[in-house]
Amino acid sequence: MKNYIKSIIACFSILFVIACSDDDSLESVDVAIPSDISAKFTIKQDNSGEVSIFPSANGANMFSVDFGDGSEVSDQFTSGNHIDHTYAEGQYDVTIYAMNLNGEVAEASQSLNVSFLAPENLEVAITKDQSNPFKVSVTATAENAAGYEVYFGEDTDEQPTMIMEGETAEYEYGNIGTYMIRVVALSGGAETTEYTEEVTIVDPLLLPIDFESQTVAYTFYNFGGGAPTASVVANPAPNEVNESATVASYTKPSGSETWAGTSTTLNENINFSSTTYIAMDVYSPKAGIPVLFKVENSGNSDINAEVTTMTTKENEWETLIFDLSTVDPSQSYNVIALFFDFNTSGDDNTYYFDNIRLANPTIVELPVTFEGNANAYQFIEFGGAPTALVTNPDMSDANPSETVAKMTKIQGSEVWAGAFFELDNAVDFTKDDQLSLKVWSPEAGIPVTLKFEDPIDGDIAVEANATVTEANTWQTLTFDFSGVDATQNWKKAIVFMDLNTAGKGLDYYFDDLSYVSDQPMTAPKLPLTFDSALVDYSWSGFGRANATVIANPDASGMNTSTNVTELVKEEGAETWAGVSQRLDGAIDFSQGTTISMKTWAPKTGATILLKLENSKSDSDANGNPSVIAEVQQSTTVANAWEELNFDFTSFGAFDPNAGYDTVVVFYDFGNTAGGTFYFDTIQIKND
Repeated sequence: MKNYIKSIIACFSILFVIACSDDDSLESVDVAIPSDISAKFTIKQDNSGEVSIFPSANGANMFSVDFGDGSEVSDQFTSGNHIDHTYAEGQYDVTIYAMNLNGEVAEASQSLNVSFLAPENLEVAITKDQSNPFKVSVTATAENAAGYEVYFGEDTDEQPTMIMEGETAEYEYGNIGTYMIRVVALSGGAETTEYTEEVTIVDPLLLPIDFESQTVAYTFYNFGGGAPTASVVANPAPNEVNESATVASYTKPSGSETWAGTSTTLNENINFSSTTYIAMDVYSPKAGIPVLFKVENSGNSDINAEVTTMTTKENEWETLIFDLSTVDPSQSYNVIALFFDFNTSGDDNTYYFDNIRLANPTIVELPVTFEGNANAYQFIEFGGAPTALVTNPDMSDANPSETVAKMTKIQGSEVWAGAFFELDNAVDFTKDDQLSLKVWSPEAGIPVTLKFEDPIDGDIAVEANATVTEANTWQTLTFDFSGVDATQNWKKAIVFMDLNTAGKGLDYYFDDLSYVSDQPMTAPKLPLTFDSALVDYSWSGFGRANATVIANPDASGMNTSTNVTELVKEEGAETWAGVSQRLDGAIDFSQGTTISMKTWAPKTGATILLKLENSKSDSDANGNPSVIAEVQQSTTVANAWEELNFDFTSFGAFDPNAGYDTVVVFYDFGNTAGGTFYFDTIQIKND
């Protein structure tokens, strides 16, 4: 029985194989046309418009899709699969084509609604340009945004600026004002999300303030009486200090508060990191008016700094410098307050101001070097002595400066001809009452007068004199202002060359007006006058003798100089006791070989030995320089000044080119008796 069943199964198998092998020869198979055609749509929720279409049908083994948006019909794909397509937002009739094994096609349409979500979490950043106050930039981010439209709000018929995420829209406004910036986040369809923000475009009020811009609001609010605000007006008197077309005008009304003034708030803090000086051009109806300049913190007026500077011009522009070094660098200051004629009630005077700016000025104060901004040094000549800054004509160790002042005392000028310049800060004689000035003169023996005055009251004055002792070379002169009233406002410096002599058409140069205490000490050279506070007149004593520069104890007769050298020889001193001084280089004998010396001795007949040495020469048996020259003279008067001449040609081994750089003085040479002696003005006497 089992074998019979197996035989039947085998026969069916053979028939099935035969049937399959003959399939191609059949024209058709009885297969139903596809029916119940439908589709499932899956729409991606990211506003991309991407739709997945899953078709189904009875009796279908292949599908194709007409997407209904005008695009081409899809390629065929097998049953059980899907196809993706990207749509714009809208309503579409999607047609599904279903095909059976015989290639018979049936179709059905199904409606598809593609709608986008509105963008979410819209964030907009509006940034003002740091260098251009009229320019802004806009960036935007949002979820589900296909792009952004930006409206800047200046034009009513404005076309939006389109940007994508990560891009920036920039715009430059034509005018100051408040504008509404609108950003529209697009979904790719009808849904949108908007953001609006007001932006105020101002041309910020910053330093420097020059009152020339048509878009800056130069609003200075008055306080303490008078009009509400200061006015911007035409420059009443343009000059080389201020040629601006427009300036600010402030009137301090009669009867106003003594503290009346005007102020403004800047749009950013004043940057005091590099300088604490502020300059302001001022036009005042009077000289000597105090102008107080104050800066404050707008949130806390107790945070402030102020300084007062006096006007020096009347009905003329000048630049005032305000040193606000008292500002606290840890604080911020954005308010400027100006007080004209501070502490005085108003009298209807009008003041003009302009060009308020941070400054790195050349502050004209001691020491005056004439370097830096040349405009800081304004020389006013009188009597025929034009003065200006020039390049140093004789740059040397004595004065290596690049820039010096040149005064030409023209032929036939007034005997009192000279020039003055004003200091920003007065001379402080409490610091030092000895001043120095470097001078270059074509003539020796001329007086140089240095005078100081109060710039408001010329009757308050003081002067001192010094004498040029060398021609055609720089020399540092010292001026003694001892006893001066240090409380006065010594800001006007006046220089006279060869005062009380009419001009000869000669050029003089001067430089480096300084406190003597600020100057380095230098080694001496002939002539030895002992009057310069800048020269180190240090004597070295030997054999129980010593010497010191002191005030002249007998300023009379032929020697009225300020300082002399006192030589004290102790009782029982060596016969060869004396003092020596090293000079700044070898003595120049080109103008003569005789050296004169003023001397004061308590007796006549005292032998004075004047010796010259070359300190660099080999030592003799006693350890002294071997290259020497010496000459003796005797005193002829007692207890009075006289001048003795030492002719070095009388010393047989004298060589004017031997490099003598040391002066040695012996008093009462050859005796051991003690005594006090004085000498002064050791110099070459022209042959």
